[in-house]
Amino acid sequence: MENENKKRKFSFRKLVYNDRYLIVCSIIAAVIIWITSSMTLSPETTKTITVPVTVDFTDTLAEQLGIAYYGNSDLTVEVTVSCKKYIAKDITEKDITASLQTSNVTSTGYLSVPININIPADAEFKVDHYFPTSAQGYYDVAQEAAMPIELNYLNDDFAADGYVVGDVVINQSTAVIKGPRSYISSVEKVVADVNLESGLTESQRVNLQPRAVDENNNIVNYVTVVAPESENFVANVPILKVQNLRPAVSFVSGPDNAADILDVRYSVTSVQVGALESNASNELMLGNISFSDLTTGENTFTFDTSQLSGIKVLDGTKEITVTVTVPDNYASKTIPIYRRDIKPDLKDYNVSVTGISSNSVTVIAAEDVIESIDKSSLTLTLAPMEENGTIDEKTTKCRVVFSVSSQGSCWVLGDYTVTVNVTPK
Repeated sequence: MENENKKRKFSFRKLVYNDRYLIVCSIIAAVIIWITSSMTLSPETTKTITVPVTVDFTDTLAEQLGIAYYGNSDLTVEVTVSCKKYIAKDITEKDITASLQTSNVTSTGYLSVPININIPADAEFKVDHYFPTSAQGYYDVAQEAAMPIELNYLNDDFAADGYVVGDVVINQSTAVIKGPRSYISSVEKVVADVNLESGLTESQRVNLQPRAVDENNNIVNYVTVVAPESENFVANVPILKVQNLRPAVSFVSGPDNAADILDVRYSVTSVQVGALESNASNELMLGNISFSDLTTGENTFTFDTSQLSGIKVLDGTKEITVTVTVPDNYASKTIPIYRRDIKPDLKDYNVSVTGISSNSVTVIAAEDVIESIDKSSLTLTLAPMEENGTIDEKTTKCRVVFSVSSQGSCWVLGDYTVTVNVTPK
């Protein structure tokens, strides 16, 4: 009982007259009153915000007509809002949407279209005014066309002495122009400037900035130039060294010792060209001649110099004739062949030969060995029609490749094909 009396009983009266308690309560009450009055009695303020204007033709007559907007792509509007001072700093352009009232666009031409401003229904601010209230632009049916790119050299003489400029290649020689129909019709060409330093001895890679121009070389408004494959336009400008090279050919699909067997003559002894680099042999490689095209006697082949890659002919030589003579001591022999003689061996497929382009094959060989060549001397294998192709169940036609046991001095004349039926094993 004595202990219970010692316990202190709660006394509201003592608490009220406790100075420390009163000070704490006063401070808390003051803070609450201040916050409440700040929120309810805070003075109004204004804030101006720059808001981007969107252009959307969805579900409008303009969309049905194919009309597009051509004007300032960075169109903005200055919106002034009023609000309580304490929330002004939190209002940004993300709280406001501005858009052109595209439902008003029902025809083409220069039009002034109202700008709509929208804010959320629960926004704690209101729009006082905005400027501009409308935007002028050109409206027309969108159109596009493909045009080649023309290069405009600002410096025509950029190759060093002893060098020439080769055929310039643009990674995408065709550009797509897009814009309003009436302006697209004014485009005469697409040009790109090329400005190179003088005295160049190495090939150059140039980034291009094509532009659409009219007949007076003035840029056509509202028309943009884009790459068909969304890549940058790049021009490769080859700088070629002037050289005198002697013509040469390679022989394929036959004996390795072509130089020991054949007599080869050229219509010219040398050609002046611009080439990317010289070679130790000083040869101008014209291309390949297949032994399958060589018969006994004289054979003539013509090479078009304009088809040679990496060079530019400077002396006017347009064609080079190559005369290949098979010696008199070579003869031909015809050997019969049949479908059953072709025994293809493919790992994953069964192949049946259903037709053959010829029932005989002509072999060219030296007279001292040709009599010993017969069908047993031939090996017939299949190859894809394309050099880097494959044979699979979609294949219906193949080449026949021959090898002769006396390959060092003979070859097969002509090309042979077979029709096949290929099935998986």
